[in-house]
Amino acid sequence: MPRIAAPHVAFIFDCDGTLVNSTPVWAYSQAELLHRHGIDVTVDDFAQFEHLSLEDECQAYHDTWGIGTDGEELYRELSEILIDGYSKVPPRDGLLAFLEQAKAAGIAMCVATSTPAELVGSALAGAGLDRYMEFVTTTGEAGRSKQFPDVYELALSRLEERYGHAFERAWVFEDAVFGLKSSGAAGFKRVGIYDPHGRMERDEVRANCEIFIDSYEELDLARVLEFEG
Repeated sequence: MPRIAAPHVAFIFDCDGTLVNSTPVWAYSQAELLHRHGIDVTVDDFAQFEHLSLEDECQAYHDTWGIGTDGEELYRELSEILIDGYSKVPPRDGLLAFLEQAKAAGIAMCVATSTPAELVGSALAGAGLDRYMEFVTTTGEAGRSKQFPDVYELALSRLEERYGHAFERAWVFEDAVFGLKSSGAAGFKRVGIYDPHGRMERDEVRANCEIFIDSYEELDLARVLEFEG
């Protein structure tokens, strides 16, 4: 199989747990929001909402626990808690060096996320990642959660429009098993990264990707570009 030239490869990154160590911010912020409304929960109680956009998640809080006037009110309140935390989240270990390799090779890169773009933008700027990413695409824009591949497909189509050509291979970098499954079913190649702060099982992440890593420190660009399969 001939090697695919780097400019004909696209990288689509999830944000939380994949680019930045933001999971602890969520663990605090979501619990803090509910605590303010008299609901005390554990981190595991949020697993049922993992695949939802933030707006839909806040509506689910309202529907599940009857708190707030509606989901929009909870969303505004949670956003205030989150925005400060997101500006301070660190990148995953080894990520900056990997992105520098990819940028030098001319690889097109963007973000596909369930998190609102304003929070992602704050995280990217604070962690020094904004210079590598073309744009942020959200599940809110795509219209469906990451249980479906729409957000990855929308991100890829935007890259193709921006670059004026199709890409021979598109890789999704993701820590969530449901995102790895949906993107894989749609034909994307996948780098699965385990987030030790998250709720995903390491073995499940490993089982649903072409390349598995615990850290970008163990991922060389050539390993991705030379992958056959």
